[in-house]
Amino acid sequence: MDKPLILNEDAFAEVFIPSRVLHRDEQIGELKRRLSPALENRSVENIFLTGTSGTGKTAIAKHILENHFKSIAAYVNCWKHRTTYEVLTEILLSLQVPVHGRESTGELAKKLERVIQTRKIIVCLDEVDRLNDFDLLYLLARNGCGLILISTRCHTISSLSPRIRSRLALTEVEFPTYDDEEIYNIVKDRVEFAMRPGTLKNELLRMASVAAQGDARTALEIIRKAGKKAEFRGLDEIAMNELQAAISETSKFSTMQPLNKLNSHQKILYQILERHRKMPSGLLYDEYRTAAQNPVVDRAYRNYMRRMVKHGLIKSEGKGRWKSYEIIA
Repeated sequence: MDKPLILNEDAFAEVFIPSRVLHRDEQIGELKRRLSPALENRSVENIFLTGTSGTGKTAIAKHILENHFKSIAAYVNCWKHRTTYEVLTEILLSLQVPVHGRESTGELAKKLERVIQTRKIIVCLDEVDRLNDFDLLYLLARNGCGLILISTRCHTISSLSPRIRSRLALTEVEFPTYDDEEIYNIVKDRVEFAMRPGTLKNELLRMASVAAQGDARTALEIIRKAGKKAEFRGLDEIAMNELQAAISETSKFSTMQPLNKLNSHQKILYQILERHRKMPSGLLYDEYRTAAQNPVVDRAYRNYMRRMVKHGLIKSEGKGRWKSYEIIA
């Protein structure tokens, strides 16, 4: 093979902003309608984008902000920037406001307040459930920021305090899972942009689309991995063996990634739940204390369980003494 198969690997990255977005006209139209008052320096509704992973929430939000609201918008990924200080810093830098790194959190908040006094701004907080302190949402909403909150976890908002929920007054925009044909169209469009012509036959492209199970991000990762494997073997196109290996690796990685984030105590708790599938919180804690050499106290246990819920590994039901946890298959 004289030429690489992948001509633009950035097009497969999560940070890539596509020039056009397929199969999301309804969501794009609704977001533009609800955000457009900001261009006239008027208040906008706060919006919550919800849906499973790979349904286009991040891509659509970035596409709209980049193409219609660039001068008044800030995007922050809360997985990377979790503290109030980090988020405020990212917002200010996105709005071309200098930050020296020596300011206190309060001073950063005042800088942002001064910006908002001169113009309406839109702040997109992706993976908002990863924030360390949700009082930041109250601060931003109280000061008149238009907010776009993104999460794969629909319970994120319901778990907020009534004070914060009331201040946000969110409008929910749902992103349903793509069907196989929609995934095929999305990936085909990206492949034509990112790969050498003739690299991937249509039947293999369809196979990757079905394997992704409605997740566009997974489909793109399958194609990227298959392309890299074919390049490594010196092939002129992606073959069945490379695609099947990429599907297998991507499926395994998507399951293992959140599990790898667990500490030793959380792994014990997860293993117990794997055996029982569903347990009352009290019984789970009792069995954990028997299994662990140095068990943590009840408060730390509750924190660990909350984090596993956030990672999407388990779900919780009920409150207080009636709370139970269930493994997510």
